[in-house]
Amino acid sequence: MTTTTNFEISKKLAEIGFSRQAFWVWTSKGCCCPFETYLDGFRAYDLETLLDALPKNYLVKNDWLECFLNRDFNGTKRLENESLADTAGRLIIKLHEKNLIKF
Repeated sequence: MTTTTNFEISKKLAEIGFSRQAFWVWTSKGCCCPFETYLDGFRAYDLETLLDALPKNYLVKNDWLECFLNRDFNGTKRLENESLADTAGRLIIKLHEKNLIKF
């Protein structure tokens, strides 16, 4: 399975109104299942989907991975042992809270 946002970040993204096509969903039982088979729950997003939703000024000259791993985006640094999908999800949440992006 592709690395996706964890349950808490998926839930928060849903609360702020973020919605994109997802391949996985967190169910009420706490498992991540294919979206087509279990439509009730919080969508789990992969990194590519989240990067597509970010304003392009956060992705510098196609060197997004290096920047994402080593830069502080509006106070959002990658936490130890955190997936890049979770870091991108937290960044989207923070930008929404600061009214820098809307859905």
